[in-house]
Parts: sequence; C-alpha cells; structure tokens
Amino acid sequence: MQQKLKEIKLKFRQAMNGIVSHNMRSQGADYKINFGLTLPLLKRIAAEIQPDAQLSETLWADTAVRESMMLAPMVYPIDKFTEAEADRWLDSMPNTEVADICCKYLFARLPFALKKADCWCHSNNPLHQYTAFQLTTAWLIAHPDNSEKKVIEPIADAAITQATTQRDNRAFAAINLLKQAVHDEKLARYILATLQVQADSNDRAQNLLDELTEEQALFREFSGSDSN
Repeated sequence: MQQKLKEIKLKFRQAMNGIVSHNMRSQGADYKINFGLTLPLLKRIAAEIQPDAQLSETLWADTAVRESMMLAPMVYPIDKFTEAEADRWLDSMPNTEVADICCKYLFARLPFALKKADCWCHSNNPLHQYTAFQLTTAWLIAHPDNSEKKVIEPIADAAITQATTQRDNRAFAAINLLKQAVHDEKLARYILATLQVQADSNDRAQNLLDELTEEQALFREFSGSDSN
C-alpha cells in the first residue's frame, strides 16, 4: 500500500501545475497541499490504478492533499461502496470541488444514489444539500432514459426552495439541477407547475419559472425533441 501511495504522490509532483495552484489559493481554495492538477490529469492517473477500496480510503483520509481527496472517488470499486460509507464520506466532505468529483465519479454510479440524494437534500447542512443537488444532476445526465425519475420530485421540491430563497452554492446547485431536470418532459411539467403556483407572490419564483421555461425550449430546439 505504501508503495502505491508513493507512486501516486510522485505522479502528483511530476504533473504539478504551479500556476493553477497559485490561482486557486488566490481565489480562496483552502488546501494545505495543492499540486494544481487538472481534472484530465487526475482521470489519467485514475485510469492507471486498479480499483481498490483500501487505497481509496487511504487517499480520502489524506485530507491535507487536494489531489488525494479528488482521486479517491475515482478508484473506489462501485460494488463495495455502501450507504453507510456514502454518509461517512459526506460528513467529511471538505468543499464543493471535491463534492462535484464524488458525485460524478462515484455517487451517481451507486444503485442507491437517488435515495441518498433525497435524504441529503433535506439536511440543514448547506454542503450536504449542495451535494444532493449535484448528485441528482449527475445521475440525470448519466441516466437520461431511466424510469425512476418520479422519485426525483421531492428533490426537485427541495431544489425549488433553495433556488428561490438562497443566494449561495446551494442555490447554484439547485438551479443547475432544475435546468437538467426540465430536459425530461414529465419532470418539467411537475417543476414548472410547482413554480407557477408560487410565481404570483414570489418574484424569484417567477424569474426561475421564466429561466426554466427558456431552458426547456432551448433543449427541445437543439435536441430535436418535442412535448409528446
């Protein structure tokens, strides 16, 4: 295990991008060690590693190093990652950047992904809510034809609440989710109808309704789909 970690850290150092690292620090990124590796480089390193739960957990525990925590979800075997581990990882999630990576490369691939998203979106923890919305977005992108979309409605309700009441990362993730969701006709009908009820007394709901209606129209135009 130690040899594997040494080899990975060596790859981090060899691919280090000082400019990216400096720019991230100047923008407030709070990592003790940041090699500045880009996502394509991390994906390339991950592709060279055999999925290994113990290695992934060791990387995840290396909280001082940005790239370790970002690589960890890319090398965890999907069939070995449990609901309890998902909750544990969420509780130790350091920031939105790592949350995005976890959602795309691990959480969205899990058979219980939407169950966790539904649970997390009702948390009082802003980062938990953010992760829930980004997870649902990643799941929708990965499963465009899946019939489970009915279970997304409660998550969409939570997203509408955050999008119309907050002005933080939660709201960004909520709007991101709602824009992806209206690409599906059934979800679009549910979301737009929900917002229509609120729009008369809530300017932000009206603005969001207009934005999502435009998003749906653009998607229909460029995808060649219709309302049938």
